[in-house]
Amino acid sequence: MTHSPATTKAAQRGFTLIELMVAMILGLLVVAAAGSLFLSSRKVYGTTASVNRIQENQRIAFEMLARDVREAGGNPCTRNIVNMLDTSKPGGNYYLGWADGLSGADGTGPNGSDELTLYLANGASISVTSNGEPSANIGVNSTTGLVVNDILMVCNAEVAAIFQATSLPSGTSIQHNSGNGNPGNLMKPFQIDQASFDASVGGTNAPGYCFLPETPKNPNCLNEPSNSPAQVVKPFGVRWYLANNGRGGTSLYRQVVTNGGATSGTPAEIAEGVTDMQVTYKVGAAPSYVAAASGLAWKQVTAVHAQLEFEAVRGALTKNDTEGTDNQVLTRSLDDYILLRNHQDIQ
Repeated sequence: MTHSPATTKAAQRGFTLIELMVAMILGLLVVAAAGSLFLSSRKVYGTTASVNRIQENQRIAFEMLARDVREAGGNPCTRNIVNMLDTSKPGGNYYLGWADGLSGADGTGPNGSDELTLYLANGASISVTSNGEPSANIGVNSTTGLVVNDILMVCNAEVAAIFQATSLPSGTSIQHNSGNGNPGNLMKPFQIDQASFDASVGGTNAPGYCFLPETPKNPNCLNEPSNSPAQVVKPFGVRWYLANNGRGGTSLYRQVVTNGGATSGTPAEIAEGVTDMQVTYKVGAAPSYVAAASGLAWKQVTAVHAQLEFEAVRGALTKNDTEGTDNQVLTRSLDDYILLRNHQDIQ
């Protein structure tokens, strides 16, 4: 008869209650440490994502705003701009100071933010083929993209004139008759500068500036051939401002305005979470920057100081992600000085 060895009590013994409690406590400590590390990493990730989002908004806002500011007052030809529109009407008055390049307003937006409007003519151009007499007709190689009543600019190296197209006959001509229209053209031909234009008595056959004088020169042309090409472009304004974005915050917007303010494009949201924009201006060689004010010599502004305040926005993030260690919303400032290229004197 065989006998199985007897199993000892020591071999059958399990964990004691104390050992089990110690193991559970150690496990809880490991879980707590891992959880704390996870939450800390999640907080760092969320904060980093919020800051990165602010920085991206700052970069976009600065790049686009700076580009428009640098080009303010620019056109393919010259800074000598003559406005031949009827300035007694809103559309014509809009372009009266177009050569200034920019204008601003203080405290008109949310949180007392400023507004900035820039005037540009740096789009696609159309070549002028004939303008040998001071008539209401400019020969061009195409009128594609233009419509009757568009406000346009014709220019060469000497003069840039703003006018309204009253007709586009044959697709190769732009007429700018006086009289009717809104704002319409004054009954005066092009002139060499604004003062001469304002003093002109006008009339169909009155002397005036010819962008492409012919040979022999028409006796009503006040100028000799400039030997520079002439072009037609469409001037426009760009308005930068803050407004409510419909998501519980404010954003920076850019809006294109054409035809003397009669046509306003859909505002484009450039950067979200912008809570303030303050703009000041350097006039001439003055050492300090000043706020926008009535009578400010806009044509002499050489630089713009833009200060924008940004705050973190939630979007797909949590409230905790957008807050700093003080439980306040994360904020950053953008502080930049931008030179106006078209207002700098050539040395």
